[in-house]
Amino acid sequence: MPPNIDGTGSVQTHIRGSNPANSPYISTTDPLVAGEVKDYGSHQIAIDIERLQKDIDAGKLSGTEILESAKVQAELQAKLDRAQQSFDANPTRKNTDKLESAARDLRNATRDGECLIKGCVPSGYFNHVK
Repeated sequence: MPPNIDGTGSVQTHIRGSNPANSPYISTTDPLVAGEVKDYGSHQIAIDIERLQKDIDAGKLSGTEILESAKVQAELQAKLDRAQQSFDANPTRKNTDKLESAARDLRNATRDGECLIKGCVPSGYFNHVK
């Protein structure tokens, strides 16, 4: 379950960890994309993403969406590009901070191979690894 199934938080605010109670996302890592797999707790769960996506496509799991790592990174890159444009037009301290935060968000998501799942993942799609 995400922190808030009806949350309105964005990909960027989820990655950043700001207002986590408003996030409709579950963080996952794609080990094929991650620079290094980082543990964020003592449990590891493997999700059958292929079967989950197949059932989402078949309409069996309404309200659930998988945002693969490339999509997460593309959204964060767009935020970084907008922050860069704002900074270039007006290099204030505020715009500098926004630019640095956007760059950090993209670095962290890239490092972790961050994939997000919006909505719920029923327990039948995962296995405890450790």
